[in-house]
Amino acid sequence: MTVLVLTLTLRQLLGQKRTLVLAGLGLLPLVAAIIFRAGDAGEEAAEFTAQFLLNGLIVNALLPLTALLLATAALGSEVEDGTIVYLLSKPVERWRIVAGKLLAAWGATAVIVLASAVVSGVVALAGEGDWRILGGFLVALAVGSMAYSSLFVLLSLVTSRALFVGLAYAFIWEAVITNFAPGVQRFSIREFTASIAEAAGDPSPWVFDADLGTTYSVILIIVVTTAAAGLAAWRLSRFELGEAP
Repeated sequence: MTVLVLTLTLRQLLGQKRTLVLAGLGLLPLVAAIIFRAGDAGEEAAEFTAQFLLNGLIVNALLPLTALLLATAALGSEVEDGTIVYLLSKPVERWRIVAGKLLAAWGATAVIVLASAVVSGVVALAGEGDWRILGGFLVALAVGSMAYSSLFVLLSLVTSRALFVGLAYAFIWEAVITNFAPGVQRFSIREFTASIAEAAGDPSPWVFDADLGTTYSVILIIVVTTAAAGLAAWRLSRFELGEAP
């Protein structure tokens, strides 16, 4: 049943206009990479790729936005329009439904952000960069995609305003508040992702230097992912036909 839910959800997500819009946004890092290569700003390719392209554009903006729009649509749209009753009426464990929805949201998110990172990174680093930087960010983006997707699937089950709450978390809490209150970074998926990228890519400190420690980030991103997924399964198990979350 999990595979069936996964397949149907992927078809649903891929057929939505929001997915096409996100794919278009995924081209923006490529445009930035082309402009960088076409110009001669005197900036090192590795530094530009790590700090501006991969971390600045993709980790900070494209990743959370893509995960938010796809994860909230994966299950939340069915809750909103009432079609969730068809799934819940089936004799299947609720956690399997959540697993299928989560895997679909994660897969669609990962495809968009990883494709954007690979294409733009290759262009920016062409012939003169440290490819370990790109590899490290690809690992981190895959992990970060799952963490964000888990959180946003959970939000879609606990509030009808999941999109607004998710936007507040990603672009107010993570993007603004963490800059004024450094301690808040310890509760940011964005910072966990950046730390994992640094550890996996092993760049020089002047190229990219994350704010959090690797061990802490790995532990917390696992905790966030598993806790959010578990709570989402629990919430759906408590969901009764005719109920609105």
